[in-house]
Amino acid sequence: MTTDLLDRKLERAFAHLDADGNGVIDEKDMIALGSRLLTALAEPADSPKAAEVFRGLTDFWVDLFNELGVGQDQKLTPGQYRDGMTRLYKDGGPAYEKSFRPMMKAMLTVVDTNGDGQISPEEFHRAQLAFDTRLEPADADALFERIDKNHDGYLSLDELLDAVREYYTGDDEDAPGNLLFGEL
Repeated sequence: MTTDLLDRKLERAFAHLDADGNGVIDEKDMIALGSRLLTALAEPADSPKAAEVFRGLTDFWVDLFNELGVGQDQKLTPGQYRDGMTRLYKDGGPAYEKSFRPMMKAMLTVVDTNGDGQISPEEFHRAQLAFDTRLEPADADALFERIDKNHDGYLSLDELLDAVREYYTGDDEDAPGNLLFGEL
């Protein structure tokens, strides 16, 4: 069972995944997400980072379909997506570590466009644009500051992964990660 907060977050995430806006997500939407991210962050589609992003998306997609017991050629409705995400990842654990975290780590590694191991405010803004969050610059700055737990002016991969975990698994109304895709 999910909470209202988690339901709202998963509904927002579903909308970001549904690249063609047809009300379901399928493999084409996963590919579109990866392509949109790579293009927005100027990562070559044939780079090792790009290969990791697509491998991560594929692993995530397969795990989600297996959890729901549907064939890989089918589409997920918002309800199926919410149910599968909740069953697989709400409490973290082996499934989260097996497919979701590696997918997000690969994506966030692409966000680090200069490869220095940390995400600058500029890189964070570009990622927000890539994910089409529609956050105003001031809101993105405020979110960046809340996620930056050590207040060094950069986000480490771990700080961002913590925020992602808060978004996809948490029910704490005050968690900074809740705002990754804007106000709920």
